[in-house]
Amino acid sequence: MRNRRIKPLLMGVVTAAALLAGCTDSKDAAAPVAQPPVAAAPEPGNTAATPAAAPGDKRVIDQLFSLETVGMNLAYVEKIAGPAMRSEFHRHQFRSDGCEVTLLTDDADKVVNGVEVAIAPSCNLSLAPLLGGFAGEPPITLNELTFGKYEQMLGGGYYADCLSLCGNAADPVVYLHAEGSRAMHLMEFMVQAPMVSGPVLNATSQWRDAMIKAESEDYVLDTRFNCDPQRFRSVIATGLAAVKPTAFTFGRDLGFPPGECS
Repeated sequence: MRNRRIKPLLMGVVTAAALLAGCTDSKDAAAPVAQPPVAAAPEPGNTAATPAAAPGDKRVIDQLFSLETVGMNLAYVEKIAGPAMRSEFHRHQFRSDGCEVTLLTDDADKVVNGVEVAIAPSCNLSLAPLLGGFAGEPPITLNELTFGKYEQMLGGGYYADCLSLCGNAADPVVYLHAEGSRAMHLMEFMVQAPMVSGPVLNATSQWRDAMIKAESEDYVLDTRFNCDPQRFRSVIATGLAAVKPTAFTFGRDLGFPPGECS
């Protein structure tokens, strides 16, 4: 009798243990779900720890390379681009996204009058945001730009700050300056190149010689050619047609003092 009573009791114990094990495997013993690591907060001043911009965000250079930049307060722009690397003679230099940018300001250094971008392989911006349909289809980029292509898009006149007896204070520069349409908010646009060597020096030398032959040496020394930039335009336009400029500028009040025009 004792053995018969013990056997069912043992079987009940075994069954209960099996049921308990099954419950443990399905719920209590389940592996915990891995949680993503929590990013540590960046230390003050550690810009390397700042998360990358979302794909839809504009780069700093795209915000600067805009007609809206002209007329902005310099202090507001510096909130976007950071403080200028250098500031002198109302010119404030920045470096962003592979581009060298110089903001030209008013006499009080408060308002941005112009934006100058150095043309380089690392800064191949499209001109479409500035020129719209005038930039062509597909839109031309800075690195594709030549004086000839610029003239085809916007026309303009050729100017120079000096063509004879320029001294050594700074390299003389030749400019092609144009005024945009109402669709471009009557903004001014300009490309430039230093007259130091190669095709630029050859072209400007021919330009100068044509002026001296038609007028006089004083005509060149007094920069009277800036009074009527269309007069000898064909000479300089031919020489610079295939030349790549070194900088592209847009803004207001970018014109040149005409010199002695009387």
